[in-house]
Amino acid sequence: MTHENTPLECRKSCTTLQPMTMTFDKAWSAAANVDGWLLPEQGRALFAAGRRLLPGTAAVEIGSHRGKSAILIASGLEPSARLTAVDPFDDPRWGGGPESLELFQANVAAAGVADRIELFRGISTEASAAWSGPSVGFLWVDGAHDLESTLADFDGWLPHMASGGELYVHDAFSAIGTTRAILQRFLWSKNVRYTGSVRTLCKFQVQPTSFAERVLSALGIVSRLPFFARMVAIKLARRRGLKGLERRLMKQENEPLI
Repeated sequence: MTHENTPLECRKSCTTLQPMTMTFDKAWSAAANVDGWLLPEQGRALFAAGRRLLPGTAAVEIGSHRGKSAILIASGLEPSARLTAVDPFDDPRWGGGPESLELFQANVAAAGVADRIELFRGISTEASAAWSGPSVGFLWVDGAHDLESTLADFDGWLPHMASGGELYVHDAFSAIGTTRAILQRFLWSKNVRYTGSVRTLCKFQVQPTSFAERVLSALGIVSRLPFFARMVAIKLARRRGLKGLERRLMKQENEPLI
């Protein structure tokens, strides 16, 4: 399927929130009621990553939906930095539909961050192939969660990433395709190391790794496999209508989604 591809464009709002006066609490207040699956601590991780963005680099998110994560990332950016939001906005497979783009624009405008967001209306491979911006200092991967799409996200964007940049992945060790892609590309990577997780939000840093760093990174990734097994078991129990088993496996509501 092909998607209409439009140039990168900045959607400006009447108000602009200056990041240095913007707190996470204010950012979360603006994002909390926007449709999407993020816990407050995951939102804080995105906000902090925006705040840490390397000077002269760009932030990119794959999968924008209604703007929840875009608000949090953009709220942390310095005034000169920009977030490129990549989403076709029209494909039901990725939560799209006729109203998705309008809701995204309305939500980021209401949050006062539209002037820091450039929109690429298309899929990740189209955006990475067309990328002519600065090196990417932060990449948030939350698009389609099948193996092929996630590998395409990694392979398309890693060549554009700055050394020392951060790569965060959502639905890691929850969605099978996303987890397989992480294991295939990053379990023993010479250029990407695992730095931690906030439930299904998985953090990596892009930089050359020593042998010792590769060992520690691999151990960190492997340590998430019991969590992954429990998420898959919950999904299987839910699919088969085993409500009792599902309740016993879950430690909080909607666990596999967050």
